[in-house]
Amino acid sequence: MNRAGILALALALVAGCASHKQEAASLIAAVDRFHKAENVDKPDRQRAIAEVVCVDADICEAKHLCATATAATAQGLLLKTEVEKALVAIEHGTLAKTDDAAKALPSKLDEAGRLLGEGHAQMPACDQRILALRGKYDL
Repeated sequence: MNRAGILALALALVAGCASHKQEAASLIAAVDRFHKAENVDKPDRQRAIAEVVCVDADICEAKHLCATATAATAQGLLLKTEVEKALVAIEHGTLAKTDDAAKALPSKLDEAGRLLGEGHAQMPACDQRILALRGKYDL
């Protein structure tokens, strides 16, 4: 390989490393925003994690772990909010206790609890990967 070829290869490697660092930084920022968000905002923050673009296998694996954990949490929070709104509607008389939607509330609340538990159980694996990315890319 001539000198120009070696230089081109070196530049490509440096560009690749910079690109991976940017991917890692984007994922880390998205996960940080999810952690800091109020519960009402977590579903939107979860979508931002799922939308992070990745090419590097380590970053994509971390993204998958984090997207899975936060998706369960976000879905659980959405169900919990739905139940809370329905309870207010029952209290105000705009939803009858005998309505099918009202009768479904206990199972929705159970599902919300299950999803929240699942998300919380999966989050440490996400956080460990994020910590590893912070160290690897000095972020």
